[in-house]
Amino acid sequence: MSLKNFARAACALLCASGASPVYSAGLSLDAKDLAAQSAPPAPPAPSAVRDWTVMYFVNGKNNLESSAMMDLNQMELAGSTARVAIVAELGRMNGQEGDDHSEGDWTGVRRYHIKKDRDTSRIASPVLQNLGRADMGSWKELVSFISWSKANFPARRYALVMWDHGNGWKPVDPANAHDFGDLKGFSLDDETGSEISTPQIAAALKAAGGVNFLMLDGCNMAMASVAYEVKDYAEALTASEETEPGVVVRYAQFLGLLNARPSMGAEELAVNTVRTYRDYFTAAAGDNEGAPATQSALRLSKMLPLRVKLDAWAAAARRAEPEVLARARAEARIFGEDPEYKDLYDFVGLVTAGTADAELKALGRDFMLFFKTELIIENWAQDKASHGLSVYVPEVYDPLYGGLAWARDGAWDDFAAFLAKGR
Repeated sequence: MSLKNFARAACALLCASGASPVYSAGLSLDAKDLAAQSAPPAPPAPSAVRDWTVMYFVNGKNNLESSAMMDLNQMELAGSTARVAIVAELGRMNGQEGDDHSEGDWTGVRRYHIKKDRDTSRIASPVLQNLGRADMGSWKELVSFISWSKANFPARRYALVMWDHGNGWKPVDPANAHDFGDLKGFSLDDETGSEISTPQIAAALKAAGGVNFLMLDGCNMAMASVAYEVKDYAEALTASEETEPGVVVRYAQFLGLLNARPSMGAEELAVNTVRTYRDYFTAAAGDNEGAPATQSALRLSKMLPLRVKLDAWAAAARRAEPEVLARARAEARIFGEDPEYKDLYDFVGLVTAGTADAELKALGRDFMLFFKTELIIENWAQDKASHGLSVYVPEVYDPLYGGLAWARDGAWDDFAAFLAKGR
């Protein structure tokens, strides 16, 4: 889902305004918000509890509308079963670039119970709710959807797929620079101008009781700071370090695998999402739109020990030879159009290989082994330098980065600022 990287413009606007970092994103639900969750129920669920409910939050209120329509039709090729419920919230609008006029050109936000259907030219699944012009760039709308899905389609396990533009921890649209303290970075609703921030994704998951599996199906979302933010609210995460093309056909494939073996756990589902992404490019000749495709599945319970190991490595790396750090900065794999998003394993590996410091070498090897054997469940990429998780290595350090839990709890923000000063 490629888009121009607007981070420089956003940062420039913020700096020009003289604004200081503010992180009070209002991450709480009041009585009015809670009342809004009790929307009219779907038809009663069968008495037997399902194995899985898979929830798709598909914000097509932007230039990805046609891809959103295509992907709901792909979901229908698999369809819900007695043991797996598939539900989706889909938003559409008019007047944006790439406006899609199919299916009577309806607009607004609808909730669907996805039923099996072979016609990929139209969505045949029943509409259970019509929400009008709901704001799909609001984290509270995400809470509402998850809560509604759990209430009406209870299951032993839950999966959430957030589908839209992504930009790591930075904002998708520079117009949101005035609100950059909320660290915008996912699900741009062109109709309202809203985006969901990294902390707000975590707040939504917490408010809705978490999920077992989370997919952030947008550009550049496989970042250490993003994964760390959501580590307490899902078992496994699938995302991409690189930008994602607007068309990737895999939903029918991994949903079909889930329908065939609904007893699978979150990690097996995560593996299947990566492998079906791989298969689209290797077996189906998918178009990566010029950026080597990447996809990784992470074991989120390992993000805390990973951060502890990385903190120890970063402390030692401050003593590394300046030329070694400079070379790693220059040569580490970058993603999309943002030179500040670098592959974490590649960066640590370059420093570890180049330094003469025995302690730093040992810490680097320990970190890299943990990364490969404990954190990564599955990784696939069309290049050899993408290992599954990127990190912020800035040219000019942005103090807004310090508002993320990854920075507050750990030492990478201090090390990133140190690197920027040493350019």
